[in-house]
Amino acid sequence: MVWKVGILSVYTVLLLFFGLVSLRYLFHILAFFFLRRKWSLKRPELRRYPKVCVQLPVYNEPFVVERVIRAAARLKWPRGKLEIQVLDDSNDETPAVVAKVVEELKSEGINILHVRRGNRKGFKAGALAYGMELSDAEYFAIFDADFVPPEDFLLRTVPFLEANPRLAGVQTRWGFLNEDASLLTKAQAFMLNLHFVVEQFVRSRLGLWMTFNGTAGVLKRSAVEWAGGWQTETLTEDSDLSIRLYDRGYRILYLPDVVVPSELPDSVLAFKAQQKRWAKGGAQVLRKHWRKLLSPEWPMGWKMEVLMQTFGNVGYPLGLLLMLLLPPVLHIKFAGDYPRLFLLMGIWAVLTIAVVWLAFAVAHAFARRDWRALLMVPLGMAVVGGLALNNTNAVLEGLFGDRGVFERTPKAGERGTITVRGISKSLLVSKLEVAFSAYLLALVLLSAVTFQLVLGLALATTSFGLMWLGTSSVIRIEEEVPESVWDWEVEEVREAA
Repeated sequence: MVWKVGILSVYTVLLLFFGLVSLRYLFHILAFFFLRRKWSLKRPELRRYPKVCVQLPVYNEPFVVERVIRAAARLKWPRGKLEIQVLDDSNDETPAVVAKVVEELKSEGINILHVRRGNRKGFKAGALAYGMELSDAEYFAIFDADFVPPEDFLLRTVPFLEANPRLAGVQTRWGFLNEDASLLTKAQAFMLNLHFVVEQFVRSRLGLWMTFNGTAGVLKRSAVEWAGGWQTETLTEDSDLSIRLYDRGYRILYLPDVVVPSELPDSVLAFKAQQKRWAKGGAQVLRKHWRKLLSPEWPMGWKMEVLMQTFGNVGYPLGLLLMLLLPPVLHIKFAGDYPRLFLLMGIWAVLTIAVVWLAFAVAHAFARRDWRALLMVPLGMAVVGGLALNNTNAVLEGLFGDRGVFERTPKAGERGTITVRGISKSLLVSKLEVAFSAYLLALVLLSAVTFQLVLGLALATTSFGLMWLGTSSVIRIEEEVPESVWDWEVEEVREAA
């Protein structure tokens, strides 16, 4: 009897946790519909043209770098007040591509600089800080290599910063150039739309804490310097800077109607590496700033959003624990023990799943402007669940490991092909994903024969996602090079850094 009470206690606490998280999603969805009239904001009059530096941090992106450079050169802004920095830390053929384009644009009168540090110290944050030292610009617009800013980007963002001294930055919405390229890219867009359509919009309009997303935005130099500049202790330097900016009394504005197209990784290994970096970096940021969450000076709403942004991936290890507890919990249920408790837990679990799925679905349908996008819900939620082991590993590394290497997310562009050289690939984690998928499939069958239909549906989507990501990863890793060689490559990247 004692073991039953112990298992049910842990299981109940986990269910309560996920239910409370779903209430936060419900709040965001309701606030989204209530605030939709504030989707577009009236642009302030621009009384002067301050100097703007466009920073393009690049590392080994030969297939997309020319596209972003030419897009930056097309930005509408007085030439005497605009400079472009290509912050190129590459060690492949990318510098040759950059040099050719930069020389061409220079001959056309574009103020553009090809910056080569000769090392990767501090990774992206280090490159941005180094470029800031080379410029006297008042504002810095940042675009990763796979982004394509529209020509009027500065005209639609800088006026807000000029009009409000409390604004440290303007963040715009990510669009997706290759969303329809594959099922994987469709699923990624589904995942990201919750953040960029609902979460960031609600945070901004309600005055809650929100993060600068590291690209497709503009930052005010004076604010960044007052907050301590770019710092390199974490892999998500943007969230780290955002916390320090808010702590200094600044705010960040979100403009969802300004969309900057970007490219989604069309490789499972690249996608998992990106998600691992974000999850690990978030845990590192929390480890660095956890005292802020105890400060009475920070509103509770800010603390909740910081937790969700930096440590939301803790749901993955807790979700794994929840699923591992299912066999004994189902055994206790079918033994006829605690019927009222199981009834309440069942209702709570169904509502939790429904709210979370609804939040993702609403965001994606609004982004696509087509309610038929709801057909993507099962596939999108499968990929969300399929990251369980990958992101659990990342969270644990972020909390207890060292900083690690900033691994770029390779993109193919219009003419290239995805190369995953230099991206860490854990064959063990990928095989565990396949094994855990099989375990969940057994639970799905058990749920079906015992008429636990909602549970079976939730487990089936996660099982499919794990099998998809896991088998794709195993095949790609074993096709190319033995695991020992990949370990050598990652060590080579560490040494170069």
